[in-house]
Amino acid sequence: MVYVFFCMNGELGPLRDYPSPTTREGWVPIARHLAVDISHLAKTLADYPGAVVVIGNGWPLYYDLKCIREVCGELGTRIVNAVNTFGGAREEAVLDFMENRTESFVILASSEFEFSDLTASRRVNINPEVGFDEAARRALAKQLHEFGELATCPLSDDEALRATVGAYALRRARRFISPMRARDDMQFQLRLRSLAGQN
Repeated sequence: MVYVFFCMNGELGPLRDYPSPTTREGWVPIARHLAVDISHLAKTLADYPGAVVVIGNGWPLYYDLKCIREVCGELGTRIVNAVNTFGGAREEAVLDFMENRTESFVILASSEFEFSDLTASRRVNINPEVGFDEAARRALAKQLHEFGELATCPLSDDEALRATVGAYALRRARRFISPMRARDDMQFQLRLRSLAGQN
């Protein structure tokens, strides 16, 4: 499974491009309709059934995920989650989402949001004036192709469930699971020492 973070602001049907608290300081917003971008992205992902979309723009502050999925049409079936974009830089929100996840990811990043060299190798930079154009499409397809089976194999039920879990819930689950795994590992080590005659 590969996460594709959709960090492009704009309007789509009833989804409006409201000011975002994580927009780069001094940035003058460009009113952009994303219908063509969404359509091109859906077509690009058609060859990669293992790629899922996480919404990383300002929409989740104002609309629920069900509404966003419906408006995004063909791409809507790929949308599994959204990042918490309230406060902090967009890059921090993406990295927070991935904190307890081991899967690969790519960020479609509009220049209105601040990103650093930390995510440069996992990022497709989008010029907000032209949007998800042919150059961006090729860059995304190249990254997904390099992920191989992670992007080309359809999601398992377990992967689909994991993708829809929020970062906070995942952290809570880790706090419960870690002590159990540690206890199991200690018991295994004791059994191993007993078998080796070191007890």
